[in-house]
Amino acid sequence: MKLMNREKPISRKRRTGTKGNKSSSKFTNGEPAALAGGEEAIATIENAAGIILAVTENRNWIEVFFGGDLMHTKTINLPSGRMFNIYIEEIPHKTTVYEHPRTMIVFDAPCDLRITRDGDKVIVMGVNQNQVFV
Repeated sequence: MKLMNREKPISRKRRTGTKGNKSSSKFTNGEPAALAGGEEAIATIENAAGIILAVTENRNWIEVFFGGDLMHTKTINLPSGRMFNIYIEEIPHKTTVYEHPRTMIVFDAPCDLRITRDGDKVIVMGVNQNQVFV
């Protein structure tokens, strides 16, 4: 085996294998390796009366509002520079109001929400507190 001397080392940015880097699509900046390729829990919220889905330029977010005499909200910011497909699942709702650039969804009754992200999909799932499981 003959050793070869290089004039300068190959930098990590320039180095590529013959097969390419197939696993790089599983990781995004700032995402832990354990969560890559699967669902990442973003937030869990109790007693939500509805949500507002909003998009502004290259940023989108979800705002959760709560019922009562005094309306208060909680904002969940999604990473900027990227657009997401947002899916609302298993939440009975009574009204959907679309007014560009926002969509407001009012639930039938307070719900406990779980918001997860899988790549460019954001999934909002809820359990109505009045539902009885048998």
